[in-house]
Amino acid sequence: MKSASPLIAKSSPTFFKSLQPEPKYRFHLVDFKNKDYKTDLLLSQTRCDLEISSKGIMVVGNFDNHESIIPLLKNDIESISLVRGKETIDTFYLSPMQILMRMGVPARVSRFFKVYSSEYKISATQIIIKCKEYQLKLITDGTNFETLLRTFTKSGYSEELKLMSKPSLNLLNYSVY
Repeated sequence: MKSASPLIAKSSPTFFKSLQPEPKYRFHLVDFKNKDYKTDLLLSQTRCDLEISSKGIMVVGNFDNHESIIPLLKNDIESISLVRGKETIDTFYLSPMQILMRMGVPARVSRFFKVYSSEYKISATQIIIKCKEYQLKLITDGTNFETLLRTFTKSGYSEELKLMSKPSLNLLNYSVY
C-alpha cells in the first residue's frame, strides 16, 4: 500500500552549513493533511520557506528539528489558493499617507509613508496547496500577496491559481463631518 505522507528529503550537514546563520523563514505551515484529511502534527505548526519553480514547489523547513524538504511536483498539484488578508486603512487628517492617497497614489505605495503603525494594517495571506495525496496550508505576512501572485504566474501556475480576497476597510471614505 502506498503511503499518503510526502517524501521528505533531508539535507546533509556540512562544515559550511554550520557556519551559516539560522535561515529566516517567511512562511508558517499551519496545517498539513494527507488524502484521508488527517492532520500530521509533526509537520504542521512549523516555520518554513517556499521555493517556487516551473517544475514544482519545494517547502523547506525545520521539520523534526532538522532542515527538511517537502517536494510538490507540478503534475501532482491540483490547485493553489491565495487568500489576501483584510486590509484596514485608518489615517489621521494631514497624515503623509492620507495626503498621498487623496492624490491617487495606491495604498500599497503610500503605506510606506505612514506615521503610526495603526494607519495601515493587513492581516495574514493564506496559501492553500492541494495535491493528489495531501493538502498544505501556509500563512505569511499580508504584504507578500502581490509578490506571491507574480511569482506563481511567472512560474506557470496560472491554471491552478485561485485568488480570494477578504473585504478591505478604507476609513478615508467615511466622513465624520
